[in-house]
Amino acid sequence: MIGLLPSGKRPIEIRTKAVFPVMKNAVLVLLCLLLPELSVGQDSPRADVFGGYSYLNADTNGLITRQSLNGWEASLSVNANKWLAGEGDFGGYYKSYTVDLEPILPGAGTLKISAHDYGFLGGPRVNFRPVFVHALFGVDRLTGSALGLSASQNSFAGAIGGGLQWKVAQRWSIRISSDYIFTRHNIFGGDRVTQNNVRASVGVVYGFGGTGSDGRKQQTVAAKLSPSAIAIPVLGIRAVTRDSGGAEIVEVASGSVVALAGLRVGDVINAVDGKPTTTAPALAAALSNRVPGERVRLGFLVRNQWQSETLVTLVANQ
Repeated sequence: MIGLLPSGKRPIEIRTKAVFPVMKNAVLVLLCLLLPELSVGQDSPRADVFGGYSYLNADTNGLITRQSLNGWEASLSVNANKWLAGEGDFGGYYKSYTVDLEPILPGAGTLKISAHDYGFLGGPRVNFRPVFVHALFGVDRLTGSALGLSASQNSFAGAIGGGLQWKVAQRWSIRISSDYIFTRHNIFGGDRVTQNNVRASVGVVYGFGGTGSDGRKQQTVAAKLSPSAIAIPVLGIRAVTRDSGGAEIVEVASGSVVALAGLRVGDVINAVDGKPTTTAPALAAALSNRVPGERVRLGFLVRNQWQSETLVTLVANQ
């Protein structure tokens, strides 16, 4: 965002200001509140780490035209369940100006101004895969310098927005997002003024998590050793029938079409091309007449919590 000069003076110095913020302690408290919920789920917590480029269109409160700032954004979100996550968001923006002082002070030449802005934000995030929305609040720190002098100021800040997250591999996704961001700064004194800013970000997401509770691990190991596990070579998996219906994956071959689609041990395939499959043998039968190169739509339960769907291209038995 852009810093402000004292009331009644024209802008000789211009400083930029980045956005979106968060108090570190607020993020820690939020994650602590989420951990009990995570520990009682059927599967272990899953976290997403995001990093990428971020663009900020900054409000100058009418001193000059809105400014474009370049920077970075990083975030960590931890899922409490299939809908709700706690998110911590961190960012930095940078801007340098060369201001022509001749129209104001003849003979003064030019003035170089630079600004750094770092922020910490935290708050709830709601997932509607692949869409997410969030409301984050925290602290923004603005530092501006010129003529060997500098000034800094902390401000309350917030970001409201969301984005899309597309899975491109088992643990990797591409994310784009946009937010309305507000801050309140006037680092040269006087009343603070609200800056209304807009940011857009793009980058990559890496997802990670454990393998589930001890009871879940024992069930998975038992299923792998069970003679009832059925090999489905065209998908590169072994599966067993779940009491509640569907074919639970108990083994995934490395590089198989299912692995590339992001499915993992514990996921439950329950439909082929929109038709329910209630058992592992039914899944094998539904695919028995398919040929390599054919595209098949698989419906499946992710971590036994929510329904998803993926399109795979069959290959020769794996």
